Amino acid sequence: MASFCPKCGYKLSMIDIKPECPVCGINLVYYGMEESLKEEADRAEFEHAASQPAMDRLKAATIGHPVAIVRLVFSLLPLIATLAPMGKVVVNLPYFQETTTINIIAIVNKVFMALDFDYLLSIVNSEMVGKAYIFYFVALLGFVLMALTTIVNIVNLFFSCGKKGIKRNITTAVVGIIFTIVASVGLSMWLSGVTAAVPDIFTGTFNVLGPICVVLGFVLQIVINVIYKKMNIQVKYKDMSKYLLSYDERKALEEKEEAEKAEAEA
Repeated sequence: MASFCPKCGYKLSMIDIKPECPVCGINLVYYGMEESLKEEADRAEFEHAASQPAMDRLKAATIGHPVAIVRLVFSLLPLIATLAPMGKVVVNLPYFQETTTINIIAIVNKVFMALDFDYLLSIVNSEMVGKAYIFYFVALLGFVLMALTTIVNIVNLFFSCGKKGIKRNITTAVVGIIFTIVASVGLSMWLSGVTAAVPDIFTGTFNVLGPICVVLGFVLQIVINVIYKKMNIQVKYKDMSKYLLSYDERKALEEKEEAEKAEAEA
């Protein structure tokens, strides 16, 4: 219990065991709680008002306009396009034959799930297929960077309404095209190189359709971002001015609005 009454200043003694002040009668436990609650309410509303513009920009960048929704869908196209066939490998060995269609699923299953780096590093030194496997590493690195670029591009969409949002989206898509071309060239050179070295064992064919689909996905992203920029779509910010008022001012304003609404309906 406080040594003095916070309202009248009466000095409390050991015999003042009641929760009320013996002089002014206020409740010593709950005195000032209303003001504290008002301060907390003000603080919460201020934080809400401060974060609302960011939420408005996020909404505008993703679902705030039909063009933004189309752009969000287009952002997934390069990743979906990696499911298209990019090549085929046929391995012929005594009592064993395997045919593999190369796409993002095959790359994950055949490479990342069981990648033997020691074997790959040793095969690079092979006189027969060593040079071809250098292009294999180039293709592998290109595909990894292309996939990461696609993910980064999706994340960038949520910040498209920033100062450099559109420029960042277009730049990321261009980088994705570059990585796709690098990966495609590496894949083609690897397939043709190993096929030329050991044609009786390994036959690889490159399918340009898959990389074209990926590149087209990035191109569509660039086009939709240019359209978004040309349309000069503005963020619709929610009016948060009343949340910048104090608790008492806000309550008075709300009561006035309710009274005007009731009078209009009457």
